[in-house]
Amino acid sequence: MNSPGTSPSTYEQVLEYYREHLSTEEATVKRVSNQWTMVGYIRGVLFLAALATFLFGFAQAWGIGTAWWVISAVLTLAFIVVAIYHEGMHEELHRATLLSKMDSESLARCQREWDKIKVPPIEIPKEFAPISKDLDLLGASSVYKLVGVTRTPLGTDILRQWIIQGGLEEEIKLRQEAVAEMRPEFEWRRKFRLLCERLVASRSGPSRFVEWCESPNWFEGGRQWVLWLARLTGIASILAIIFLFTGLVPFATSAPIVMVTLIITAVINFAISVLYSGSIHEIFNQVSSRADEANHYVSLFDMVCDYPAKSTKLKQLQQQLQPTEDGAQKSIGKLGRYVWLANMRRNGFAFVPYMILNFLVFWDAHALHFLEKWKSKHGDNARLWFNDLGEWEAICALAKLAGDHPEWTFPEIAATKSADAAILSGTKVGHPLLNRSRVCNDVQIGPPGTVLLVTGSNMSGKSTLLRSVGANVVLGQMGSVVCAEKLAHPPLHIETSMRIDDSLADGVSFFMAELKRLKQVVDTARDHDGDNPRRMLFLLDEILQGTNSRERQIAVSRVVRKLIDENAIGAISTHDLDLATTDELTRACQTVHFSEQFHEVDGKKQMTFDYVMKSGIAETTNALKLLEMVGLGEDES
Repeated sequence: MNSPGTSPSTYEQVLEYYREHLSTEEATVKRVSNQWTMVGYIRGVLFLAALATFLFGFAQAWGIGTAWWVISAVLTLAFIVVAIYHEGMHEELHRATLLSKMDSESLARCQREWDKIKVPPIEIPKEFAPISKDLDLLGASSVYKLVGVTRTPLGTDILRQWIIQGGLEEEIKLRQEAVAEMRPEFEWRRKFRLLCERLVASRSGPSRFVEWCESPNWFEGGRQWVLWLARLTGIASILAIIFLFTGLVPFATSAPIVMVTLIITAVINFAISVLYSGSIHEIFNQVSSRADEANHYVSLFDMVCDYPAKSTKLKQLQQQLQPTEDGAQKSIGKLGRYVWLANMRRNGFAFVPYMILNFLVFWDAHALHFLEKWKSKHGDNARLWFNDLGEWEAICALAKLAGDHPEWTFPEIAATKSADAAILSGTKVGHPLLNRSRVCNDVQIGPPGTVLLVTGSNMSGKSTLLRSVGANVVLGQMGSVVCAEKLAHPPLHIETSMRIDDSLADGVSFFMAELKRLKQVVDTARDHDGDNPRRMLFLLDEILQGTNSRERQIAVSRVVRKLIDENAIGAISTHDLDLATTDELTRACQTVHFSEQFHEVDGKKQMTFDYVMKSGIAETTNALKLLEMVGLGEDES
């Protein structure tokens, strides 16, 4: 068991940490759910008893009306106490349920049980779709699913942008420093994510809130008269009530006037409500669909501002959120109070006062006025605040990945002084989406003018090596740790051709679809001039299989030569053992291979793979042996 206050430092300790927390939260869920049901029955009985005794008192049952009312008052007070306690139990149950879900998914991520992991839906840009599909970046079992613990929409969008675009050298270093600082903060990140989880069910979210902050005020659209009319009816209602209860005017004289005044104001406010409450309530929903939502954001801002940041990146993010009068912390706190006023209609205790106020003073207009005054003062800063919060959440997501994999390391990403020196070099590089049984290999791609040619038989690990390189480069350029003992490379732009589909709807064959994709890869390499801060990295897997062997050799060698001539670095996998001997690639190829091993067990051949990369060109093939193993050999009937 991990000692209190210490963070897991090995993979086994990480698993133990999540299992311990999961066990604790599941026990809490079971205990509280049973108690919550029982207290719910007590709450219902007290309500019915309080109502019954009140009716008995009203009916003067058994001639003791006053006693019934006293009993009803006591039961009502007891009902209120039990109701508050019951709501507190519901909060505890909700919290434990969320935490158990978080811990369960954390275990699933560590063990790569993808079906047990739920992430917010994410849009894949059309131009990025081929690379995402080839390297498993944004799909079902993907890099996004591995790191996607963000829950606020802006946090998720920032994480998506980091996967798609990565960062350049200086920004990557800032993120790495921030992730390293947050890496051991298991408990802090857990509390922070819990607050983010509470916002998942919101129909508004910060994106819609930011849109509202940047939109024109509702009253400025020719509706200022609504506010003034609400003020006038409010003044009339208040004066009428004062005259009625203060005795300044005899009751017999004031009562008819007061009643007429209140009826007129109620009719006017009801009419305005029918016309405008729908659009006003839509604004309230855009600001905050739940009364406690703003409070959750206040808590998030509090956590961020109170964190003792040391890294430059985290300090920069804190700067705009500090607890100054115009900072996010206090400003969102004020907004929370206005949101409560706007959401009185959703509050069980405040609903009746809300209805009375809406008839007397058209409360919705006044609540909207408070919100728009806040927006006029602070609205321009809202996007910056929530972007900073979203970026903090994205850093926490990368820090969780780093904490869950203590053996993973930060890559060294630095621009090279010379174009000829651009090399990707890794030690014990593994595929980050595979579980602990993965096999890691040393790999080098580059310098420009060369290509890594990966040969080997079917299922031996060629494609996995290429995807391991690509996925780790994407992780590293996000600012994350990578699945390697060591990895170094310049800033890279990745292009791939691996999983090509034909399209009957578009009349495109597999071969033509692949040619079009390769044309895009070559064109991208040509567009990478000397001023581009990123080096082009291409990863091509078994390309141009839809033609005969001789023409494929010529076509593949020409494509690779064009990429080499544009100073791109890259790797290509192939079954074609003669590709390295073509005129275009003889000097450029750095050859490695994977191989299979055959064993005879009980008189039957069995094939295994060690997935270990070796130097040179593969010396064996296994297609015919695979045919025999599945019953399609030459001697099979």
